[in-house]
Amino acid sequence: MRLCFAPCAVLLLLTACGPSSSVDEGLGVVGELDTSEAGITAFVRQGLYREWLAEPAPRKSVNSHGDKVRVFFNPMLAQSMEAGNATHPVGSITVKELFESDGKTVRGHALDVKVSEGSGKNTWVFYEGFGPDYDDNYYGRGHDTCHGCHAANGTDYVATPLPR
Repeated sequence: MRLCFAPCAVLLLLTACGPSSSVDEGLGVVGELDTSEAGITAFVRQGLYREWLAEPAPRKSVNSHGDKVRVFFNPMLAQSMEAGNATHPVGSITVKELFESDGKTVRGHALDVKVSEGSGKNTWVFYEGFGPDYDDNYYGRGHDTCHGCHAANGTDYVATPLPR
């Protein structure tokens, strides 16, 4: 029994620390977004966020998500941020395009959607996926890999200021 414990513990740690698809959060459509992993993947692949307020160009990433990023804010989130709200309304969405180091080639996306009232990590669904297949994504409500950086920076888990 003792011989099996160490390999099983290592396997458990490896599966808990890396990106992996998880079970659909079962929240359905929130705001304009199907919040399932498949729904979010379809949304970012189709570029349905590109009409939103955005940073003018890719920039160096300050925390994670690779070398260069560009962030988009849906109108609901932009209005909430402009008002200086301490918590954002349900349906607030931010999308981050993740670029190769050339700053031109999109290699993936990160998306956060506010899914319930109040504050705290479980009021957000976090997603990060990489193309071309988007088959091994970070996804989930209050995702452990995502919420730490988002909690430490910004307001109500939104770490990027609105572009001026």
